[in-house]
Amino acid sequence: MGRYRVAANAGALACLAVLVAVGAPFALISRPGTGLPIYYGAGPLGAGAVAFLAVVQPIVLLSGTRGRADPVTAAGAAAAVGLAMLGIAALWALSVPAELVLSFPAAWMGWHRWAVLAAVVVVAAASGLYAREALR
Repeated sequence: MGRYRVAANAGALACLAVLVAVGAPFALISRPGTGLPIYYGAGPLGAGAVAFLAVVQPIVLLSGTRGRADPVTAAGAAAAVGLAMLGIAALWALSVPAELVLSFPAAWMGWHRWAVLAAVVVVAAASGLYAREALR
């Protein structure tokens, strides 16, 4: 029973990493007119949807471990939200135009979207592990 708590905590921490990664360009690129709104809005839903789900997912994950919800129900919801995050983040990362990424003054923006996607992969994996352990 302890392993699903570890997975839930890891998923919640990974969500924090997603939020930090998504917000980094806002904090670190201060020049106006850099195209950040276009960058974040790429794809069908954009990075804002990933950030929103990164706020919701820790609540889902931790509600099952804190006794606020049935662990099996929370596990199903966490798995669904984790997969949704992964799909939206992948669509966003693949939809960002390469010429837009190259136009940013910071060179690290070339790999930023992939770092966000990598953090979301950790969230999805932790959510899946939480679901698997909660269903045992």
